[in-house]
Amino acid sequence: MAARRHRPPAPALLAALAALACLALASAAHASSVVTGGAGKRGASLASGGTCAYRIFGTRGVLQLGVTQPIVSGPDRRRRRARERSFARYRVYVTDVANGYATVATSEWSDWLTVREGDGSWWSSPTIFELDWRGNYGADVLVEWWTSRRMIGWRTHRVTAFQYFDQFDTGPYGPMSSCAKASWDRPLPMP
Repeated sequence: MAARRHRPPAPALLAALAALACLALASAAHASSVVTGGAGKRGASLASGGTCAYRIFGTRGVLQLGVTQPIVSGPDRRRRRARERSFARYRVYVTDVANGYATVATSEWSDWLTVREGDGSWWSSPTIFELDWRGNYGADVLVEWWTSRRMIGWRTHRVTAFQYFDQFDTGPYGPMSSCAKASWDRPLPMP
């Protein structure tokens, strides 16, 4: 019995694997959120970073925390059925980083977005909160996928990168792991 000769993989396959590895490394280097939970049938989702801006309005200081809208695609609910339609929505939870990520504020649910398997879709505007300037805040983004009748899946992202803008609107500085007033920003004026 003659020994079989090993054939090297096709050059196209090697090129595809190399491109996939480069894409994975690049996305990991620029990750601005991590997935913290999820279940059910869900499509792809990406929650990119947030913004944090210290603002002074008269004698009142605030932190404006902004979270960009997630990019989602529809789930593959049934095999061999291309371009299935489902619906997605999201909401943002502001968390207290110094207190075990306890929820401080919650946005309303977004509008419904029609999503299809493999197609990326996103909402039209970010979510912005005005918060006490003395806090240290994070953000969690909950994305849900629905049929016309019931929820079929969900995923939670924790935002891990915030770009900071000071009271003079200079920046961005960062990325920073949470939204807090920077030590170099001037204090509030005394009444």
